Formats: sequence, structure tokens, C-alpha cells
Amino acid sequence: MNKIRSFALALAMAFSFNAFADGDELVVGIEASSEPFVIIDPKTHDYVGYDIDLIKAVAKEAGYKSIKFHDMPFDAMFADVLVEQVDCAISMITITEERALIWDFIGPYFNTGLDIMLNKKYQKEFKREADLHDVTICAKTSSTCEAYALGMSDIQVLSLDSERKLFEAAKEGKCDGVITNEPILQYYLKVSPDRDKFYRLGRKLTFAQFGIMTSKNRPDISERLSQALEKVMKTPYFNEIYRKWFE
Repeated sequence: MNKIRSFALALAMAFSFNAFADGDELVVGIEASSEPFVIIDPKTHDYVGYDIDLIKAVAKEAGYKSIKFHDMPFDAMFADVLVEQVDCAISMITITEERALIWDFIGPYFNTGLDIMLNKKYQKEFKREADLHDVTICAKTSSTCEAYALGMSDIQVLSLDSERKLFEAAKEGKCDGVITNEPILQYYLKVSPDRDKFYRLGRKLTFAQFGIMTSKNRPDISERLSQALEKVMKTPYFNEIYRKWFE
């Protein structure tokens, strides 16, 4: 907690300006490597995914005339919201008590939990978290997944800055497995050409919830988005986008 508070204080002292767009445009920080939540469509080069569909609907409900996405590393989203370079951020951001001391969170809008994917050569030996030893697990930098993995015993943690790099490292044999949010693993093991090389432990290690992150200095934006999200979550469209990306 002290590390996060020190980081926040340093940023607040370093930046004294506000780069928000006007009230007609919502500027959103994203990390576009988390399929199926936020990715880049290879054909259109547009940002697509569950989180993209959701924030577009929320922005429309909130009365914004346009939306602009800023793609950045996962840890940079926290800094950019803090110094008000973006209005909000969305990309599988887990709500935690520690983070909520510094940032506001709208939601939650998605329930999830952590799970581990391993190379199939370990399938007979490792059936639960307690079985793991002498393996290297990839985790995304600055994520709750990384924090959890660093607290595990008898394993090594390889931290990388995007979900895409985690799976690439596992595919290339640079690590023995990946720890990330359960729906990410479910999706990867459903659509990836390499899905037959891996298996999930299949047990949620934690319970977590995703939220839209905003600055505590902009309660007007937080309230505007909060009211809009609440309305969107009561519409049939909210269930439609879930089915679109996860069923």
C-alpha cells in the first residue's frame, strides 16, 4: 500500500495540469491485448471487445457525443487517470481496497476470479494450486494476478506487460504456465490453435470484480458514468454483449 501511495503522491506533485477533453467527448484509457475484453480487430484495426462494447454503451447513455481511446500499457492507465490525461480507464481492472484509496471505481460490472493455465506435461502432477512447485508462471505487470503469484511459494514469476505476451511466452516455453483472470483463460483455450498444449487448474483462486476507473478529482465524471452504467446494466444489451463475447 505504501508503494502505491508513494507512486500516487509523486505523480500528483509532478503534474499540475488537466488534459481532459470537453464534456462532449469521453477519453478512455485501454490496454488492447486482453482478448476478449479489449483487442484490436486485425481487419479493421478498430478496438473491439466486451469492455469496448460496454464503455461505448455507457458513454452514449451518459450523453457523450464521441469517445476517444488511448491504448497504453496496463500500469500506465493508473498513472494517466491519476494525472487526468484520460477521463477513465477500462481493461479488466480489478477493484481492490488498496486501489480504491487512490482511484474511484464505477461498478462493478463483471465478476471474475484468478485461474492458472499450465503446460499439459504437468497435468498428472499438478491438479491444484497446492501441488505447484519448481515451475515458472507468467503474470501481467502491476496486476492482481502478479501480486497473487508473488505470494505463492515454490514457484518463479515472470512478469510481462500484456496478456498477449503471457501466452506467447507460454507457447514459446519461456514459462510453464500463465496466471490471469478466468474468462481470459477460458477464451484462450477455446479459440487458440495452441489450446491442446495447455490445461486449466479449473479452480478459482480468488473472487474479483472489474470496474471502470476514474479520478477522485472528477466526481462529476464518476457520477455521470455511474448513473449511465447502472442504466445500461438493466438493459437487454448488457446480456447481449456477454453472450457475444463469452458464449
